[in-house]
Amino acid sequence: MSEELKSVIETGLKSVQDQLQAKMAEYNAELAKSTGQVRTELTGEIEKLAEQFKGLQTELADLAQKQGAPSAPGAFITAGQEFVKSDQFKALAARTVNQVRFEVKNTVVADSTTTFPDQRPGIIAGSFAPLTIRQLIPTINVASNAVNSLRESAWTNDAAEVAQGAAKPESDITFAPYNVVIETVAHWIKVSNQLLADAPAVAAYIDTRLRDGLDQRIDKQLLNGNGTSPNLSGLTDAGNFTAFTATSGANLVESINKAKYNRWAVGEVVDTVIVNPADWAVMELLREGAGTGAYLYGAPGTNAGMNPFGLNVVLSANMTAGQFLIGSLRGGATIYQRQGAVVEMGFVNDDFTKNLVTIRAEERLGLAVDRPAAIMYGPITAA
Repeated sequence: MSEELKSVIETGLKSVQDQLQAKMAEYNAELAKSTGQVRTELTGEIEKLAEQFKGLQTELADLAQKQGAPSAPGAFITAGQEFVKSDQFKALAARTVNQVRFEVKNTVVADSTTTFPDQRPGIIAGSFAPLTIRQLIPTINVASNAVNSLRESAWTNDAAEVAQGAAKPESDITFAPYNVVIETVAHWIKVSNQLLADAPAVAAYIDTRLRDGLDQRIDKQLLNGNGTSPNLSGLTDAGNFTAFTATSGANLVESINKAKYNRWAVGEVVDTVIVNPADWAVMELLREGAGTGAYLYGAPGTNAGMNPFGLNVVLSANMTAGQFLIGSLRGGATIYQRQGAVVEMGFVNDDFTKNLVTIRAEERLGLAVDRPAAIMYGPITAA
């Protein structure tokens, strides 16, 4: 059966529904009269219209089923349909009552063959790994592609008590140039123009994900960048730290204690430790005796914190397992930021003809380790 026939039936259904509603209004008006009686012919007209309504409704439902339509006219129950199906109308049609009251529900009802799935707003996000390194290091905004400075490379302190008339001792200090190059961290993705126009939530999520991608890479570079352009020179790059000599059989907190006072001896007061989560997990599970006694670093049911010997432990999956870094990062290192994270859109190559948009995110920065003596890095235990 054609769409034209379906339209004719729907028009007839609407016409009968309108007539039925008009007759019901007339019915209620007569009930309001003092007689309390309704003309027999009016009741008959209502019955006739109700039967026509039911017939057209059934015919339209059959048509929808034959055409494989996703929903039938019964999917949404109108006020008229609710009334025709009610027990009150049946009693009225049988003339067992002169007046009925029917309450129209302010709801939309779906039949058993029709489903209307809900759409959850926004996007269900993927995993966003914690960012832990960048927040430890102060940032200075700069307006150039490089930062040049002088850094103390050697200091000999020969200050001493001097007798009257004696020659005073001479101390010595050496400076060396220290240059930090601003590097670019970037990535991009292609998205259809239609998706950006029709799904603003998707566009917003892409922006968030691209920015997070930059942050994740920068966090890794700040720790492990090898200094070969375009890489940053990270905290564990050669020349940016003092090597730690581990003790055989030492556990993590024992090595932390040793490194802390090693730096104290040269005038560096450290405050932060960076470790791999797996290594800290071993520390939390360490127990007395042969592994059957009390937990050394707080029972599982207590919050022992992560501050061995007054130092702040920071977990990073970018730290190599079995290694650790200890230092005064707020006083010993600086991030120079030339440009914060920027997300831009545009056409690249044949994007325009393919209805595509290229979205690019980038940031420009450099890392300076101002005092390598303030940072110590090495294995937790000797091999």
